Amino acid sequence: MTRTLLALVVLLAFALFAVPPGLRANSDERAWFPVEGNSFRAELVRYEEAAGRVVLRFRDDGDERVFPVDHFGAIDRAWLAEWAEMEDDLNALVAELGGKLAHLVTTGEHPTDLFVYTPSAALAEGAPPPPALILFHPGGKAARYVKSHMEAAEKSGLLLVACGQFSNTRSEEKGAEMLLRFREVFPQILSRVRLDPARIFLGGTSGGAARAYHYTAKVAHPWAGVYANGGWLNGVKYYDLPYPAGMRIAMVNGNLDAPANSWVERDGAVLRRAGSTVGVFAFEGGHQVPPPLHQQIAFEWLLGRETDTRGQP
Repeated sequence: MTRTLLALVVLLAFALFAVPPGLRANSDERAWFPVEGNSFRAELVRYEEAAGRVVLRFRDDGDERVFPVDHFGAIDRAWLAEWAEMEDDLNALVAELGGKLAHLVTTGEHPTDLFVYTPSAALAEGAPPPPALILFHPGGKAARYVKSHMEAAEKSGLLLVACGQFSNTRSEEKGAEMLLRFREVFPQILSRVRLDPARIFLGGTSGGAARAYHYTAKVAHPWAGVYANGGWLNGVKYYDLPYPAGMRIAMVNGNLDAPANSWVERDGAVLRRAGSTVGVFAFEGGHQVPPPLHQQIAFEWLLGRETDTRGQP
């Protein structure tokens, strides 16, 4: 059995309530139980199966530490083996959907992993370059993140580019470095990926959504809009950024995601004043990735195909 995202009920909802603390966990952050010593919480950065090594990131200080896999008990090792099935799962899903998945690595001072899913409609002979969504995962999990959005992308004809190496940080220095990374990576996306440059959206979950918002203001391009899942502009200090006019902004939140939902009205007002159209879409759940149905609803709306205006403030 492969590991899945948190169970979600496929039900469109628009009431916003308080979120239970247990729903706010990063899907790759968990409690670890060493064979000897006390348990601890950390985020899985990568599992080097062949080398028998596990790289973990600790939230308190952001440090990454390497452990031998046999440092952990049987349950942890079983979870890691399941996590390692991700690549096989990706290949199987791509075959089922009919599109194409490519793993690219950019060049330059900031080499970055890109997982690019091209929907089957864009592979047909004579098909025009497709619209694209560049995605940022809050923990830098590009492969996992592209997998969680491929079904909706296939159905809506949207190309996905999930970027590795970008992740949440409290360090201004690291944040500035990641902005430099994107300024180096984006031109390579334009040159190496067949897409419509006039219809490029940025998006992400939680801190990845904040990154998407900020990069529309900090990286010059005629951005088509933003897919913001459980995200916000990251506080009033970012309200004066020069957000471009003419974007379509899809805010896609769990109805129980109180922290993200508390910013919807304020952030929406800022973006509308900047000249964007804002749509709010809710699903049954907390601070988590939406079910494919709700992703597709948001994607269709971003692409201007959905005439239903529910959720638009």
